[in-house]
Formats: sequence, C-alpha cells, structure tokens
Amino acid sequence: MSTFDLSRAQASKEINAYKNEHPENIVYDLSAKTYVPIEGFAPKYAQLNPSTYLNDLVAMSRGEAIPDASWYSLTPEVFSPPIPVRGVKAETLRLLMQAIDSGRHVRTLYQSMSAPEPKERTIAPHALCFDGFRWHVRAYCFDAEEFRDFVISRIVRAKIVEQSSPVGCCEDVDWNTNITLEVGPHPDLSEAQRRVVELDYEMTNGRAQLEVRKSMLFYTLKRLGLDTPVEARPAHQQHIILTGPSDLLKQMRGAT
Repeated sequence: MSTFDLSRAQASKEINAYKNEHPENIVYDLSAKTYVPIEGFAPKYAQLNPSTYLNDLVAMSRGEAIPDASWYSLTPEVFSPPIPVRGVKAETLRLLMQAIDSGRHVRTLYQSMSAPEPKERTIAPHALCFDGFRWHVRAYCFDAEEFRDFVISRIVRAKIVEQSSPVGCCEDVDWNTNITLEVGPHPDLSEAQRRVVELDYEMTNGRAQLEVRKSMLFYTLKRLGLDTPVEARPAHQQHIILTGPSDLLKQMRGAT
C-alpha cells in the first residue's frame, strides 16, 4: 500500500488476483495475519538476479537514482571503497561523441604517460571502452598509423576536423576479435579453498570462461591479477590462474 500508494481494498484485490493466478507461491499466515511465500516460491514477473540487486545497492549508497528501487523492501547500509574521480570533461566527451556519430577526425593535444609533454595527435574515434577505472576512446591514430586506446581524461584539448574519416571500426581488427579467457583455481590452494573459488567465479568443472575483446585484453588481465607470472604471488593472494591451450596463453601474455 505504501510503495504503490494503493488503498487497502485495491491492495487486497491485487494480492487475491496474484494468489488465484499463482496459488503455489503464497499462502495466508493466520498467526502473522499476512501473506507469506511458500517454500519453493518461484518468481513469475521478475528474475532473481543477485548481481543486479547488489549493484543497485552500491549505486544507491552513492546517491544515484535507481528506477526500480521502490521494489526493494530491504536496503541495508552499504559501503564500497571510493574510486578516484577521473576528470572527463563534458565538452571533450560531447565532441568525441559527435565525431563518432559523423565519422570525422579529431585533432587532440594528448598527454601520454610515456612522454613528458603532451603531443598533438589526429584520431578517428569509433567507440568508447571502460577498464573498470578509466574511460577510453578507441580510435585510429593517424600519427602512429594504428588503432589505439586514449584515456579521455588525458585529452588536454580537442577539435573536430571537418573531413570524413577514411577508416572505420570494421578495420579495427583487435576491437573486432574476441578472445575467450579460461581461468581455474590456483593449483596451490587447498581442496576447500578451490571449491570456494569455483563458487566465487561460477565455474563449471573447475573452469570459467570469460569472453573479451582483444583490444581490452591487457586491462582485463590486470583487473584479474593475471598480468604477472603465476609464481609472482602466493596462492592465497592470487586465487585464479589462466588455463587453456598453451598457444593462446602465449598470445595473451604477449599482448601485455
């Protein structure tokens, strides 16, 4: 009644309609004087998705508006470690989106971490990507003559160049190539620890497969702690390892 601003009569009508439609789901508890779910309750109009619920709780804890928040009757206090804000300028993002939409070049002044001073680069952007911490624009760099990722917050200055881009996303081989990462529990974990890791990563027969664009491989390996040799960290710190064909492992390690 409170959530949907219903009268008692209307709420009773809706609950009775649900009970008639799905009698196997709820029953009236005389002692509690309320309807309760029957053991084995199965949702009929929504999916039970723990990831969605937990992500929504994190978002609400940060003050974000969640469209379906009114459905949540339990919203415990939540804390997640703060992530430093990456200074993406609205005008830079808007210009990049316009260039992606129109297929035009962008002349940028870009500060790379491999150079002491920013350099001018002409790029043809075609997509955005997020590595979990920073937003990048995927673009063809005419100066380097290859497709690269550019951290948006490191674009000091940008201006659209009116000519249309002669290159498109279909030519970005690494962007259009998917690689399947196969991971498994670290072999030095105990049997009980391996079982927990298998549950953590929803593994089947001790393996989980993650599909990633080849251009995002470096970031994915880094986030999973797989960008260093297995022996670099003890098993209790590095819970998973890469498994799969040896040639694929060599290819992935070479990409880092």
